[in-house]
Amino acid sequence: MRAAMAVGTAIYGTASSIPHPQAIEQLAKGGIDWLFIDMQHGLATFSDLPGLCTMLRSHGVTALVRVPYDDYSVAQRALDAGAEGIIFPYIETAAEARRAVDACKYPPYGVRSFGPFWSPYGADIEWPNEQVLCFAMIESVTAMGRVDDILATPGLDGLFIGPNDLSISMGNGPSMASLYGVTADGQDPANPALMKGLETIREAAHRHGKWVGLQLATGAAAASAFNEGFNFVGISGDTSYLADACASEIASARKATR
Repeated sequence: MRAAMAVGTAIYGTASSIPHPQAIEQLAKGGIDWLFIDMQHGLATFSDLPGLCTMLRSHGVTALVRVPYDDYSVAQRALDAGAEGIIFPYIETAAEARRAVDACKYPPYGVRSFGPFWSPYGADIEWPNEQVLCFAMIESVTAMGRVDDILATPGLDGLFIGPNDLSISMGNGPSMASLYGVTADGQDPANPALMKGLETIREAAHRHGKWVGLQLATGAAAASAFNEGFNFVGISGDTSYLADACASEIASARKATR
């Protein structure tokens, strides 16, 4: 994932809330470049991570973990269990971004404790300090107003935007399902303030030489976002794929039933 972003390759991923190797493998076989195992809203536990991360790596998919809100200790355990990067939700200050980096990096760049039992980087301290990805989620108006301070944090690789929570913070409802691809120019006419906010965050990240991604609902929307300058884009998630495919086929069957 790091190497692909460095040369501007379009990379697409998804989210996993169902912590089972078979479910993870089906997603990996679909052609994704990265996947984040969701420990904030999903069902994964620490005992799930070694098997899930190993499964992803066997398919050449970068394994990320979104840790629970405000629990930086989980990041160290997730990295020890095989994650190649961490997504920290709801970062609103430079101090919080600093704590996120500290959890991902060994001294002298952070305070990660040594114990990489299933880590893909092994015992070479310098290698994970260079390679582990550390992303801060921007999900509120407060964070957006402090985005330059957050991005100035040494060791932070970039930002991952949560469009639903950012939209809610702006006083609207969840908007991820309608972002991009709604009109011919790819804008969401129902929420221009959110679209402007995404642009502001994206431009700030590039100004600081950092990567920026976000989660969207469809492949067409993801392509529009990449074409506008986002470096990595998540497309939907396992539970939505199951529900949408099932609903589509059942509807098709009922429509054709005499």
